[in-house]
Amino acid sequence: MSNRLAALASIATALTMSAAPARASEVQINPVVVSLTPAARSAIVVVRNSGQETTRFELQVRSWGQDPDGEMLLAPTVELAVYPPVLNLAPGEERNVRIGASTPFGPVEKTYRVFLQEMAPPEKPEGGVQVRVVSRIGLPVFMAPAKTVEKQMVADLAVRSGKATFRLVNEGTVHVRPTSVKVVGLGADGKQVMERELNAWYVLAGGERRYDAEIPRESCGAVREIEVQVAIPREVLRSRVQTPNPCAP
Repeated sequence: MSNRLAALASIATALTMSAAPARASEVQINPVVVSLTPAARSAIVVVRNSGQETTRFELQVRSWGQDPDGEMLLAPTVELAVYPPVLNLAPGEERNVRIGASTPFGPVEKTYRVFLQEMAPPEKPEGGVQVRVVSRIGLPVFMAPAKTVEKQMVADLAVRSGKATFRLVNEGTVHVRPTSVKVVGLGADGKQVMERELNAWYVLAGGERRYDAEIPRESCGAVREIEVQVAIPREVLRSRVQTPNPCAP
């Protein structure tokens, strides 16, 4: 993955005529993930305005948790320090942002998000109607645990009424980000007859992610086993269950 991220518009700040043109900032950020350790308690992030207009960002720090459905749970925090709190970037200009730990490191990885919230520019007395779109860019920040323990598993795989359900459980002290999560249907001869690709995203330390996947109705007669395959760094987690009639209630 590239270490530079081109972040475009994400939130519309005005609603006008549907035919109005929209304008958004273009920003490059390096790196896009920040890792802090007791030996390196702070890091520099370079933010560059690659657009044609001056942009202004407010930096917001949030603690980052998640619920079992993968939704982020965010709350204001003072455990992370960010400087400067506001960025003004002329076209082509780049600035350094320093992110540092303001709390002790612990036995389990601590997780945060630093948001660059674009501030809407003053309205210009130009002719016509224009929609101004602003960006909100979130950077993951990880504070390393005292000891790294990696322990993930696929749990509670079940098939019923044409749906496979399972949990990806992270019992380790650090986050995991799968590169892929798949539900595969196997026939009586062991050959693959269906595959569903699911959303692969972070599972934070001590957390879990619930998944469910529909089994296509046309595959129900051929599927005899369901296997979950979760690709994580260095291995693929697997879980399999027999299901002679996966679409039965």
